[in-house]
Amino acid sequence: MRLTSLLPDGEPNCLVLKVRQMLIMLDCGLGQEQLYAMPVREGGLTEDHKDNNSNTTTTGSTADNSTAGSKRKFAETDIRQDWASFLKASSIQFPTKKMARGSNSQPSHSSKITSSTTGTTSSGSTSTADGTIPIAHNNIPSKFMSTREYMFKLPDFSGVDLKAIDVVLISNYNHILALPYLTEYTDFQGRIFATEPTIEFGRQLMIEFVTFFGTSVTSSPHEIIDRKELMARAGAGLYPAYTHADIKACIDKIQPVRFREHISLFGSLKLTAHSAGYCLGSSNWLIQIGTENIAYVSSSSTQGNLHPDLFDGTLMENASTVVATDLCPRGSFTYNTGVNLVCQSIASTIARKGNVLIPCTISGFLFDLLEDVHLHLNRMGLIGQVQYSFISPVADTALQYSNILAEWMAPRKQEMVYIPEAPLLHGILLEKEKGIAKHYKSVHGAFSSDLKLPCIVFGGHPSLRSGPMVNLLHMWGNKPTNTIVFIEPRMDVVAAMEPYENLAIAQQAVQLDIRLSIDQLVEVMNKYRHPRHILVPMRAIASTLADGTVELADAKRTTSTSSTRWSAYKVGESVQLGMGSLYESVLLSEELAKGILPQAFGNVSFAPIAGSLSIYNNQMQLKPASVQGRQLLSLYTQRLLLGVMNLPHLLAGLTAIGVTNIEVSESEGKEEKETGVPEIKIDFELQGQTATIILREKETIVKCDENIRSLLREPILKCFQSF
Repeated sequence: MRLTSLLPDGEPNCLVLKVRQMLIMLDCGLGQEQLYAMPVREGGLTEDHKDNNSNTTTTGSTADNSTAGSKRKFAETDIRQDWASFLKASSIQFPTKKMARGSNSQPSHSSKITSSTTGTTSSGSTSTADGTIPIAHNNIPSKFMSTREYMFKLPDFSGVDLKAIDVVLISNYNHILALPYLTEYTDFQGRIFATEPTIEFGRQLMIEFVTFFGTSVTSSPHEIIDRKELMARAGAGLYPAYTHADIKACIDKIQPVRFREHISLFGSLKLTAHSAGYCLGSSNWLIQIGTENIAYVSSSSTQGNLHPDLFDGTLMENASTVVATDLCPRGSFTYNTGVNLVCQSIASTIARKGNVLIPCTISGFLFDLLEDVHLHLNRMGLIGQVQYSFISPVADTALQYSNILAEWMAPRKQEMVYIPEAPLLHGILLEKEKGIAKHYKSVHGAFSSDLKLPCIVFGGHPSLRSGPMVNLLHMWGNKPTNTIVFIEPRMDVVAAMEPYENLAIAQQAVQLDIRLSIDQLVEVMNKYRHPRHILVPMRAIASTLADGTVELADAKRTTSTSSTRWSAYKVGESVQLGMGSLYESVLLSEELAKGILPQAFGNVSFAPIAGSLSIYNNQMQLKPASVQGRQLLSLYTQRLLLGVMNLPHLLAGLTAIGVTNIEVSESEGKEEKETGVPEIKIDFELQGQTATIILREKETIVKCDENIRSLLREPILKCFQSF
C-alpha cells in the first residue's frame, strides 16, 4: 500500500492511494502557481452581458468623478478585444522580467501603502488619474505568442494509469478544479463521490474559473485540439481551460453522499464521509479495506464559531493510518486574530470615504467574515454609509444556495431555520435590507448604476489576473483612500500585486486561515486512539531523523513513538503506508453455516470449519467443499486442542504409564515476570530414561528421548479437549 502526491505542497490536494489492486484518487485539485506568470485580463463580462454591453455607459459614480475621456477608455478595455490586442495592453502592466516566477514563493502578511497618486509602471509608461493604464506597443513576450489561451498545469498524471483509477473522493470545493480534465479528457472510468454542497460549490467555482480564464471570444481550444491528444502532450505540461459543456458532463458523473453514509464497493472497500468543519459540506473520508482503516484528513477546522457543521474526529478512533493534508502553514493568521485586523482596516477605509476591494471566492468563511464586518461597522456607526457588493458570474447562485443548507451547518445556525430566519447574514441583507447588499455577474451593466459610495466589493479571482477586481483596480487604484484587503490564505500577495505595484491604493494582507495547524493536528490525534502511522506534508516537519521518521514543526517537536510513526510525503515520491493485516474477513455460506456444531468449553463455544474458499470481486466466501475437496481436506485435517494443562490430571496419567521418581518444582522464569504465573517443571524416569515436562501459561515443553515420546503423548492429550 502506497501514497503518491501529484501536486506540490501548498497547492490544492491531488493524491493517489494504491491499496491492494485498487487505485483511489484523493481530491483532484488544479495547481494555480502559474497564474502569477500570466498577463492581466480585464474580465467579468459574461454571456448575459455581451449583447447589451455596447449600449451600457459607465456612470460618474463608478469612476470616482473621472472624466468623460476616462469613461471611454474603460469601456474599450474589456474582454471582447482579440488576444493580440489584449497582449499588447497587458504587456505594459506585466513586464517581461516578471513573467516567470518560482514555485516556492510564500504569501506576505505585511501591509503596504503607497503615497503617489500618479504611478509609473516598470516599463516607463504613466497610468491615468482614474487608474486605467493606456495601451503601449511594447515587445510582446514570445512565451505568450504561441497560444491564444490561458494555460494551466495539471497534476502530474504521467505516472498514473488513469483508466485504472477506481474511485475519486472529493473533500471540498477547493480541490475539484482539475476534475473535468480527468473525466472528460482521459479514459477514466471510475466513480466519484462528494457531498451535495461540495458538488454545487465545486460547479460554481468551475464556472467562475472558465469565465475568468477560459477561451477567448475568437477561438476555442477544443475546436482544434482533440481531448485525448491534449492529455497525451505531457511534455508541454500546460493545457487550456475546459469548457462549460465539460463542467456539466463532469458534475453529472459525481455521486452525492451524506455525512456518515456508508458506501460499499468491490466487496471489500467501504467509504464514509465525516464532517471536516472547514466549509459547507467539507468532508474527511474513512477508507476501510478489510480489517485496515485509513483516515484521509483534508482541509479541516476545529473552530467552533463558524457556520459549517462541526469537525467530526470519530473517523480516527479506529484508523490504523491517517493521511493529513492541506495544513495551515506556520506564521499564518488564525481567523480569530486576523478578523479583527480586517474589520479595523475596512472601518478606517469607510470612515475616510474610501472603497474596499476584497478579492475572494463567494463561499467558505466569507459568510462568517461578512457577519463580523457588519457587526463591527454597526458598532462604529458606519453601517448606514456602506454598500456591500458581491461580483461574480455565480454570485447570485452561491449566495442563495448557501442559505438553504441549514442541515450542513453548525447547530447554532440550524436553530435559526425554526425562527424562521436566514441562517447566514447575507440572506437577510439581500432580502430585507434592500440596497445595503447586492450581487452582480460582472462590473458591466447594473453595477455602475446601482453603486453607492463608499462600497465594499467581494469577488473576483484572488490572483488579480482576471475578473472584476482588475477593472476596479484600474478605476480606484490611484487613490490612497481606497484599500484592497487580501484574505485568501493560498494566494501569494506579492505576486498578485506585481502588475499594480505603482498604484496608490492601500494594501492590507491578512490572509485568514481556519485550517488545522500542525499543533492542532497533534492535539486532535491525542484525543483519539493513536494510529500506527500518520503522514503529513513536508512543510509540516522540522527535520528528518536517521530512521526515516520525522520531527514535527509543532511547539513540542513531536516525534515517532513505539506505537505511532510520523512520516512526511512530497510531490512525486511514493510513500509506503506500512500496512498489511494477517487477517481477512470471510463470509460463511448458508449451507456451510447449517453444518456447524459448536462445542461448549466453559463460557465459550467452538466449532471447526472446513470448506472451499471462493474469491470474487474482492469478496471472500467459505462454501462447502466438493467431493474432491473433502478428500484433500482429510489429508490435512489435524486434531485441534483446547484447554488448560491440569497438573493433577497430568501426574495421574504419567503414573498410569509407569513413570517413576517424579519431582515437581516451581521456578521463576521470564514468563512469570510478564504474566505472574510461575513455571512448573516435572522431572521423572520412564523405561530407565530421564525426561522433563515444563508447563507454562502459553506453552508446554517436553524434553525426552524419541523412543518414549509417543508414550507421553496420551497423558498430555487427556488434559485437553479435542475437536
